[in-house]
Amino acid sequence: MGATMRELPVWERYSAVQRHKDDPPTAGHFVARSLPDCLVDGRLRPEHRKALRTFLSFAVMSGALQVWIQEGIGVRLDPTRSSLELAAYQAGDHIEEHQDLLPGRILAVNFYLDETYRTGSGARLGYRNEDGREFFVDPLFNTFALIPILPDSHHWVEPYQEPDMGRFTVSVGQHRVV
Repeated sequence: MGATMRELPVWERYSAVQRHKDDPPTAGHFVARSLPDCLVDGRLRPEHRKALRTFLSFAVMSGALQVWIQEGIGVRLDPTRSSLELAAYQAGDHIEEHQDLLPGRILAVNFYLDETYRTGSGARLGYRNEDGREFFVDPLFNTFALIPILPDSHHWVEPYQEPDMGRFTVSVGQHRVV
């Protein structure tokens, strides 16, 4: 899937948010838009089209990911309310501290899929829990992070330090059944 993300022809600059006119952006990275277009013959080589279909089936359509997470956390998740974002970063790209407090959202799952990422390249995931303790995760290839979405917890992504696009990540938001 990492090689597939490198080949995606649909990367667009994410619209960074500024709190005030002179403030630096709170986010800056790339997201994959028009993902269904990548599944059309000719947009991606067959092996990448297959990898994308397989991953989307696992992460979104089949429910296998949700069942696995439900079993691990003991909370019933809503199969109709997950979100999906494919992201990539270039030098200096980052996401400022924030919360993903959407109604019912309780968890974000990040899959790290950049086989060239090395510790020290920046773009670590930062997380501060409700007790004020901070944790950092290097987005190492073939690992994932489960991020609890709590009112007094925040997360962010430190600036990426490599010149080429990288730190390929698939984020899946999970919502509890209400």
